[in-house]
Amino acid sequence: MLLLFLLGSCSHYKDIPYFQNAAEYNGTGKAFLYDMTIKPKDMLTIFVYSSQPEAVVQFNFTEPRTINEEQQLDVTGVRIGRGGGQIHHYLVDNDGEIEFPIVGRIKLGGMTIEQANAAVSNKISPYIKEGADYTVNVKIDNYEVSVLGEVQRPNTFTVTRNKITVLEALALAGDLTIYGKRDNVKVLRERPDGEYEIHELDLRDIHILDSPYYYLQQRDIVYVEPNEVMAQNASIGR
Repeated sequence: MLLLFLLGSCSHYKDIPYFQNAAEYNGTGKAFLYDMTIKPKDMLTIFVYSSQPEAVVQFNFTEPRTINEEQQLDVTGVRIGRGGGQIHHYLVDNDGEIEFPIVGRIKLGGMTIEQANAAVSNKISPYIKEGADYTVNVKIDNYEVSVLGEVQRPNTFTVTRNKITVLEALALAGDLTIYGKRDNVKVLRERPDGEYEIHELDLRDIHILDSPYYYLQQRDIVYVEPNEVMAQNASIGR
């Protein structure tokens, strides 16, 4: 009985560690520099900076706010626009376009942040006083990923940087529990047509670093499936 227990323990241990074949990886596979791109349903803030604020004020559209909103903004530190309003959010429609003051519609879907900065800058340049310096800053405000299943702290997380990996998202959720299956962590991703695609990642395999799903996109969902032990014991508790 002891021998069978030890053999069973060894078998289960092999399901736990990450990157079991790390010695095979030399870092010269399909590695690439990931750049997040703007997608439909993204909420953008776009602010134009200049040493001559009057030259760009027409592009920094702000929302009016009430006294209560003003108090809340002061406490939370949300950015305030010119004239005391909150910076306006631009919704990217299903065609990848936004409606921007003065210049009208601008197509930003599929662009990186740097490309979007350049696209907006080119559109507004004819309307800015000659000789005035300016810089465009585009930011995605609803870059969120969700992690659920057999993790310590399932939740939806707001990403403040321009990229996040599946490992970083799992770390935000406190990592997998001992009952989470490492060999088929699922990533659900919405396509531009509204359909979802599902991909499985094996955290035990170092080659997930080369996967196109290693970097998470806006509104990706990461699901960790419970293992057989958890499933069998679900009716009586851990």
